[in-house]
Amino acid sequence: MKKDQKLSSGIYIKQDFSDAVRFVFYQTNDTAYPYATHGGTAFLINYRRRIYGLTCHHVFGAFEHHQLVITDAKRPLRGARVAKITGIFELSAASSDTSETDILDVCIIEFSEDTGSSFFKESAYVIDINTVATSEKGHKLIVSGVLNSKSYIADPAIEPGYCRLEFMDNGRQTSDPTTRQAIAEYHTPTFDSIDGISGAPVYDETSNALCGMVVRGSMNQTKCTINYIDIYDIIKALDAAHNGKPKASYQKTVDRIKR
Repeated sequence: MKKDQKLSSGIYIKQDFSDAVRFVFYQTNDTAYPYATHGGTAFLINYRRRIYGLTCHHVFGAFEHHQLVITDAKRPLRGARVAKITGIFELSAASSDTSETDILDVCIIEFSEDTGSSFFKESAYVIDINTVATSEKGHKLIVSGVLNSKSYIADPAIEPGYCRLEFMDNGRQTSDPTTRQAIAEYHTPTFDSIDGISGAPVYDETSNALCGMVVRGSMNQTKCTINYIDIYDIIKALDAAHNGKPKASYQKTVDRIKR
């Protein structure tokens, strides 16, 4: 559902963050099976009038970055256009005390300059000071991503198993200052695993703003748990990539994070 949001410029826009979700799959060198996937989700964002993709490093598995396929539409039907990827930005720890943070799993996908908003049918989520927020404990969250168990590739058919799941923010539960936890309880779930939602955007329904990206998730019978990176930490990385900085650093301590 598209919602009204007022940008810092004063302009109102309507956008649905789930429109910006894409299935992560890859081109292979096997003519019998030209496409494959380990599962995973990518999220398109419009940052300072340039389109980028966000996902997690671990979803690549054994595939190389150049094999990644991101299509113009959510459902990669025959004839779908494939975006030209010019680079993948990965983060690295500058010191030993940051080596265990999940922020290092974030990948930023750079597209060619001619792969603009119109290529993706204006679906990329616009990042603006008024369209993002840090969630708070108890807020209602929505995660839009891909479930491995409901996805399949059988050329020429590529069927992503998209989902839209409700969670509740459970605050910061680890020593990692960049992540928050969210939980959900489903009495009669139609799925038995949430594998595949790594890289999925997390939307704060309470605040009407994007609040982060899933890095890890698990399901135990009817209970689902996710850990997600706070959107402002992702923006720090985006800013460095956007400005071509080979190195950038900042500090964020546990004491400054609300539980």
